[in-house]
Amino acid sequence: YETWPKDAWQYTGSANNWPGMALDEKRGIVFAPTGSAADDFYGANRAGDNLYSDTLLALDAATGKRLWNFQAVKHDIWDRDFPSPPTLVTIKQNGKRIDAVAQTSKQGWVFLFDRVTGKPLFPIEYKKYPASDIPGEVAADTQPLPTKPAPYSRQALTEDLLTNRTPEAHQWALNEFRKFNNGGQFVPFRVGQETIIFPGFDGGAEWGGSAFDPETGWLYLNANEMAWRASLAENQTENSGRQLYLRNCAVCHGDDLKGNPSLDGVGAKHNANAITNIIRQGAGRMPAFPNLQANEVTALAQYLLSGENKELANNAAAANQPKYRFTGYKKFLDAEGYPAIATPWGTLNAINLNTGEYAWKIPFGEYPELAAKGMKDTGSESYGGPVVTAGGLVFIAATNFDRKFRAFDKATGKLLWETTLPFAGNATPATYEVNGKQFVVVHATGGKARRDEPRGSIFIAFALPDSAAPKKRN
Repeated sequence: YETWPKDAWQYTGSANNWPGMALDEKRGIVFAPTGSAADDFYGANRAGDNLYSDTLLALDAATGKRLWNFQAVKHDIWDRDFPSPPTLVTIKQNGKRIDAVAQTSKQGWVFLFDRVTGKPLFPIEYKKYPASDIPGEVAADTQPLPTKPAPYSRQALTEDLLTNRTPEAHQWALNEFRKFNNGGQFVPFRVGQETIIFPGFDGGAEWGGSAFDPETGWLYLNANEMAWRASLAENQTENSGRQLYLRNCAVCHGDDLKGNPSLDGVGAKHNANAITNIIRQGAGRMPAFPNLQANEVTALAQYLLSGENKELANNAAAANQPKYRFTGYKKFLDAEGYPAIATPWGTLNAINLNTGEYAWKIPFGEYPELAAKGMKDTGSESYGGPVVTAGGLVFIAATNFDRKFRAFDKATGKLLWETTLPFAGNATPATYEVNGKQFVVVHATGGKARRDEPRGSIFIAFALPDSAAPKKRN
């Protein structure tokens, strides 16, 4: 309460546990990472550190009592909340075995704590970052970074890290890059100028989580290497179809309707009734908007279908909007739709948590059409984590575009086996045993595929013979 404005509890909140939890059943401790505070990108009405947002909470599982906590981002104005459930690990330091909890972050860092005391097992330093020049915004003066392990994603984008895929792509990226506000992590957004977010809004680490090998003390995780760009814009108080869209929809769909997912040409798929129902009830990842009045929903649907910008009477909801709004999630892609940064565009990492050093790191994923032209092992975005087996294998699908399911040697990162799935396996696999036979299964959906790539929903299981490549089994 002391880290928020006095009356903030009446009008803001969030800090929800959306990425999942981990349970130390023996000790009765539940570890719950929390989300960012609302609004995500402009916090003038929530001045302060905003505990317990962006926080790893250790709670008594029987009572809910707080045992300890760590806040990874103070006064988050970048949507830098924890992206995945923590992983319970046991490591060795100074000859002692320590039960610990490892929490990955969008920023590209692993935080490691003693499960019982919350003591960091590698020192955490608080570094100073720039102030915001947005009226009313007060960015936190410092943010915490662990001294080990080193980040698994690059931390700042510079001209020498722009794409060299082709000379034309490099020049395009260079021209665009010089327009951006850029300074590494925790640089506040501006109005009218886009700021580079690197690693991007999806990380670094994402919701697939990490895998731990108790035999070696190694943590395995896939990481994205994608730059995004974003800015703020001043909210208008008038109520119209266009302004309703900008205040409620543009954060995902973009000011120009071409965000993710795109609403450009939505009328070819949905009529006014269908759009109205989606706005009221939600669909898929899109939430419902019960706060909108009937005439506002009608005006919004008209705007989406025809561009008609119907004016409505001003109301309190419009007048009470934050002064500034986020203009949408936009990746920094070149003119042909590939990342405008140098490779790798995604990695698979093995980190020795006993020492904080990397055991190995490899590019992970590729674009089939680029690979066919000789540009292989670029890495790509991936969603869905790994699983490590006692037999020495790391299984992971996750990659967005090549639709591969792979098995790596856990000790070296060498590729041992791969197969192509009908849809991209944007999920974490599971391994299990039936009558002494081991299997591994993955859910393939193509959930993060490009528009022209297949999507669906199928579970695919593979058997692991004693001395052969896994055989497909439906």
